[in-house]
Amino acid sequence: MMIYQKNISNDNNKSDTIKSNIKHKYLVEIVGTFILVYVIASAATVYSDSGQLGVIGIGLVHALALTAIIYAIGYRSGAQVNPAVTIGLLVARKIGGKEATLYIICQLIGGVIGAAVVYAMFGSAMSASVTLPSENNVMRAFILETVMTFTLVYVVMATTTSKNFKTAPLAGVAIGFTLGFNVIFGGSITGGSLNPARSFGPALMTGNFDFNWLYWVAPIFGGIIAAGVYKALHKDTDLPE
Repeated sequence: MMIYQKNISNDNNKSDTIKSNIKHKYLVEIVGTFILVYVIASAATVYSDSGQLGVIGIGLVHALALTAIIYAIGYRSGAQVNPAVTIGLLVARKIGGKEATLYIICQLIGGVIGAAVVYAMFGSAMSASVTLPSENNVMRAFILETVMTFTLVYVVMATTTSKNFKTAPLAGVAIGFTLGFNVIFGGSITGGSLNPARSFGPALMTGNFDFNWLYWVAPIFGGIIAAGVYKALHKDTDLPE
């Protein structure tokens, strides 16, 4: 009888641990996206007038912030912090529909909180962090956002599911600097979003939804393409045992 009771107790403890881990997986996704949007929006706002950072400096801010976030919460949630990445993983059948939906909701919540903090500090000045296409050239911005997000999501999938596990510790650096290089290249043309949550937060706080649809459709499209290319070039047998 005592053995049976102990087994029940152990099973209950395991169940509670699993539930706690699942909850924390989504909560840290909120925290990670909050940090990302807070850092990016703050840098874009503070240096919008002086231009001291420049496009290279802003790109490095993106790279270093995302790299730090990946190493901080990657073990817990995968540090997706981007609906385009989540949808790419969903299309590649690495996560389920319910899980992807919860991830995206948490990412949007984190993005809004991050933008709200920046708005509380700088008010309407944070409009400098709203992503808009240069010269209102929608087609050019759409193509560039699609291609840039494709490279980001493909690198995420290739570095985090590679059979060569020896490269895994460098995945955060590879992903972070892929984002940074893309922002350096395309930031002056599109605002360098590659992330619907990053664009949605500042747009909501400032009430400026001009072209916001572009920063949903193009990154998601790029993520879907990346998932297709990944599935075509990488097999499940490439996954680590």
